Amino acid sequence: MKFNTPKSNITQVVNYEAAKAFVLNPAMQLYTAVVTWSLNDSFYEKNDDRLVRIRTLIAQNDPLFVARLAVYARHKMYMRSAPLVLVTELAKIHSGDNLIAKLTEKVVSRADEITELLACYQLLNGRTGLKKLNRLSKQLQRGLSASFNNFDEYQFAKYNRDSEIKLRDALFIVHPEGKK
Repeated sequence: MKFNTPKSNITQVVNYEAAKAFVLNPAMQLYTAVVTWSLNDSFYEKNDDRLVRIRTLIAQNDPLFVARLAVYARHKMYMRSAPLVLVTELAKIHSGDNLIAKLTEKVVSRADEITELLACYQLLNGRTGLKKLNRLSKQLQRGLSASFNNFDEYQFAKYNRDSEIKLRDALFIVHPEGKK
């Protein structure tokens, strides 16, 4: 007689190499897709396909989990671009509380990430034309406004680069308030 028998309800599938694999829940699928993503094409998956998959997985997961994953990816995995994508995509589908504002302030840890986040927002929302960043999410604005207070004049001068979106543009869009 056996006491420790294997579970029979584990679903196995076949992976890209036709080997046995296990089905992951949506949270683990999102985690593995984010922490192994370099924003470039990989052997198994094109960058655009992965972005579509991550967008789908964000909608299937709890917004608090996605927010914690973005902070984890930025501060523990030292990723820069993937957390900005998570913030932008979560800002599209989540509203009603200040989760996005708090998340934005935590994820933006360098002064140049303010403009990177705005560029990511512009790109992922398909904004073109003269006013590419109008109708920015209010929670995203609040988070960026709060993140302006985390940097000093040296950091702003260091990261004020001649790019499509400048820190000056971010100031006009976000209207940050000074520290009190």
